Amino acid sequence: MPIAAMKTLYVGEARKDFLENWKSINRDLIIPKFDMPSELKFYQRMSEQNRQGFSISNMDELRIEYVYMGGISRNLNHSAHKFIQDSYNYSWQQIPKEYHEFLLQVQRRLVLNAMNSCKPEDSLKVEAFVDYKYKLAENKPECFRMLQRISVFEADKNNHPIFLINQFSDITYLKKKEDCTLAIKMPDGKVLFYKFNVCSKSVFNFKSMSEHEITIVHLLARGLSSKQIAEILFISPHTVDTHRRSLLEITNCVDTTALIIYCMMLGII
Repeated sequence: MPIAAMKTLYVGEARKDFLENWKSINRDLIIPKFDMPSELKFYQRMSEQNRQGFSISNMDELRIEYVYMGGISRNLNHSAHKFIQDSYNYSWQQIPKEYHEFLLQVQRRLVLNAMNSCKPEDSLKVEAFVDYKYKLAENKPECFRMLQRISVFEADKNNHPIFLINQFSDITYLKKKEDCTLAIKMPDGKVLFYKFNVCSKSVFNFKSMSEHEITIVHLLARGLSSKQIAEILFISPHTVDTHRRSLLEITNCVDTTALIIYCMMLGII
């Protein structure tokens, strides 16, 4: 597909050949999950409908290959060209410093531990969902809450990630003000939860939701009250409310509605 036809896809000047030639250059790719041009069209449509953006990162060269801002540009004023030109340096400048250590050190270690706990053929199916504050515009202090979904786009013959796709959304309305949440989705669908407390610089490991908690989330999503859920599960309304409060603590969500939306974004319900 000609580059000129992709009016909303910003490709670095030095990488104009990327879309057409990357598969021929990287002949040892063994996970050809996507046909790039058609799959990018899909991500563009999905991003528009969900008011999201996405980027694709080159892990071999630690570079952002391209960025699509169309879906989230209504409330995020950054140039996609700037992300490509300055790559990770630009992106890190937009994140408040109090999140840097967690995102650079802890998140990486936790995700790698999760991948290493899987069979080699399953490790690349691990996905990470992390949220933190991000500047609304360059050189301005105002921030919003970004949710970044990170998954492997392509890997080499040794199952090492080459390209990552990062989908980002504005979830300011879902989350509490400061703490950073990391959710790691395993190949079996289980989701591990961690929370970074900005004030104490400590990480809380909540492990994964229990089957009981997941059932309660599903029932809450159906609009059932604590009393109705209690009757279905043969427990007391007080126990349901206790689980609800625990789920809000695990996910760092502001209320039950936010909890349901967030769990939908993670694919739990």
